[in-house]
Amino acid sequence: MTLASMTPAVVIDRLTLIVTDLDRAEDDYVKTFGCTLEQRTDIEPELTRVLCVAPARGRRSSLRLGRQRVELLEFCDMAGRIYPPDSTSTDLWFQHLAIVVDDMTAAYRQVMANPRFRPISRNGPVQLPASSGGVLAFKFRDHDGHPLELLAFPLGAGPPEWRRPGGADCFLGIDHTAIAVGDVARSTRFFGSVFGFRTGTRTENRGPEQAALDDVEDVQVSVTRLGPDLPAPRLELLRYHVGTRRPIPPGTASNDILATHCALRVGSLDAIARALARWGTPLAEGDRMLLHGTQAALVTGPDGHRFLVEERPGGTGS
Repeated sequence: MTLASMTPAVVIDRLTLIVTDLDRAEDDYVKTFGCTLEQRTDIEPELTRVLCVAPARGRRSSLRLGRQRVELLEFCDMAGRIYPPDSTSTDLWFQHLAIVVDDMTAAYRQVMANPRFRPISRNGPVQLPASSGGVLAFKFRDHDGHPLELLAFPLGAGPPEWRRPGGADCFLGIDHTAIAVGDVARSTRFFGSVFGFRTGTRTENRGPEQAALDDVEDVQVSVTRLGPDLPAPRLELLRYHVGTRRPIPPGTASNDILATHCALRVGSLDAIARALARWGTPLAEGDRMLLHGTQAALVTGPDGHRFLVEERPGGTGS
């Protein structure tokens, strides 16, 4: 029996962005992408403790795009460091949200109509070759510097969930979140043994189209998809072979703007803790805390990316 088979199913419940101004970020995501506002609350003291941030006053906003959820957190009296202004896709703190659209022309125009969004990709959307998936893609940043991507799959291609409308206007939902990693083999072992994420397809993306998409010269990136059997959003690993490839800065805290993280639903936090111990990074005493009446813990991946793990006894469904 493999370690992955001993770990219960884990799904990404939501993607969390740290923002400097909740009102502004919420307005951008609602008006530009057609997100719907599900709930706005103060940040609970329990959440700041789980995220290892000293007691702080803050606000949170829960948004939905299609069937996927995005959470915005603003730490009002304990703002963290801004997103590094010279960031590239190759830096290991890179983590983006990939939004599926059914009309790239309309989606691109809508994004660029917002003066607070700025492009990463050169000269607009890029048609990638078949060897890189054949998608039409465009990368950009929001006001706080978080990278995002628009994806349009070829007609009849791509995951089945995107072959039918799921969101407002031309923005259908979030296909995946991608993180930059330093070692693909190490990362796939970690996510497989700890979270049970099965390794899916792999591609080697390079050439002028990828360079235009990332705005990185002579780019080469290995893309590994995880959890192909899970519902969106899924996780992708990006191993860039060129570029700055700087590690996540020491001392990065969960209230820093670059500290994007996934919130994961698990059936048993005990099982995750055992898997982490087998990996060699056991949860320390006091790492587990009650959040929304259930056990939760903050787990760090091999390159420093954060994952908020929330136990949902009796299954991982919504």
